[in-house]
Amino acid sequence: MSKSQNNTLFFYQGDKLITLKDGASYRSIFRATDMPLAEQQSADGNGLLATDNKGSVLAVQSDEEKETH
Repeated sequence: MSKSQNNTLFFYQGDKLITLKDGASYRSIFRATDMPLAEQQSADGNGLLATDNKGSVLAVQSDEEKETH
């Protein structure tokens, strides 16, 4: 029986998640106060975030496509 190893790292600034690193890939969130503004991904590049008034991400707009949440 082999044991699965989780190599995901989570980086926080205060109580806010700012970067998630899984192996060679990563995703970072850029914020203004408590509002997420943009994300950077190692594989997909950059994207602007559409959020509601509570800071929930509704959509990600990149150069190539729009990803709705």
